[in-house]
Amino acid sequence: MTKPTTAATIGSSTHIAALSLEITASRAPQGYFLVFPEGKTRSGDGSGRPTECDAWQLDASNGYALADLLNARPTDMVIDYEHQTLHAQSNGQPAPAAGWLAAGQFEYVDGVGLCNRAPSWTTKATKAIADHEYRYKSPVIVYDTDGYVTNVMNVAITNQPALLTLDELTALSAKFTNSNPKQQDTEMKPLLAYIVAALGLPATTTEDEAVTALSAQVDDFKAKAVTAKVDVDADKPLAALSSVFAHSAEPDPAKYVPVATMTETVAALNAQITELQGNQVDPTADLLTAALSDGRLLPAQAEWAKSYAKSDPAGFKAYLDNAPRIAALNQRQTEGKPDPIAGNKVAALSAEQKEVAVALGLSDTDMLAQLNA
Repeated sequence: MTKPTTAATIGSSTHIAALSLEITASRAPQGYFLVFPEGKTRSGDGSGRPTECDAWQLDASNGYALADLLNARPTDMVIDYEHQTLHAQSNGQPAPAAGWLAAGQFEYVDGVGLCNRAPSWTTKATKAIADHEYRYKSPVIVYDTDGYVTNVMNVAITNQPALLTLDELTALSAKFTNSNPKQQDTEMKPLLAYIVAALGLPATTTEDEAVTALSAQVDDFKAKAVTAKVDVDADKPLAALSSVFAHSAEPDPAKYVPVATMTETVAALNAQITELQGNQVDPTADLLTAALSDGRLLPAQAEWAKSYAKSDPAGFKAYLDNAPRIAALNQRQTEGKPDPIAGNKVAALSAEQKEVAVALGLSDTDMLAQLNA
């Protein structure tokens, strides 16, 4: 059944629920974070939810509208721990972020579900998930009586699939319900949201306030055009911006160096730096690293080898040329674990850690950086 949906203020015709999904059970494209999967979803916590409909539903008929709705928000969406953001007012405890879903980066991916293209995670959260301290992600969703998802309030990482009770969800619903008829349109319109973000205005800016601020900015553009001696169509001042910048005054030669001259100078300096760096390379460093890696040297011999190489480079090379390779040492058994030789840093991700990186939308390089932070 095709059922186009539109965002609406939370009220009696909508319902709210918190559910949990496996963090690593993701089919999202690389670098994306799956917020809610496509298709029909029911709670697996034994609660029998949802009770108002057959299942929660997300497909093309409501997925694209949902992404547009979330992209109209001017601020990032928080990923917190155990939904503490929702509990902070009642329990007085801090509500630190585990990560953020970037504003304007939500996308409905056909065959996958609602995703965010630019998730970011704190080092603490990344390590906690990689170490199995947290297993589930829990989006708080709004849905209609047919089960179609119409909004996402926030996301948490949790170990309790049925964390929020019915009373808590009812209170949350009331929090987001606007009973004032004059303020029923609580979601900022996309164009207004763009103007507010572009001008750096507060998220609480009204439409009238945004128009006033934009008008002031346009007047400023007109003044700059007059200063630059550029003719501007009074009815289309913004269209002349490129001309204003293109006709800006020539730089003062007493204050600025020509780009070509600066480029040549920088290139010459870089060449000199490269030459100096090359002259400072220890010729035995690569030999030592290779020998420790292929079994010709034991880790316990590292300091002795460095001293030998420094005092007699030729003799050290001759020693390595004749040293036998110990096969058992040819493979480093440190994938996913700290390596003493590398300063107790994780040198390479294990298969499981790579799976976690994919689920969090992190590259292997970013995952290693987080684990070694």
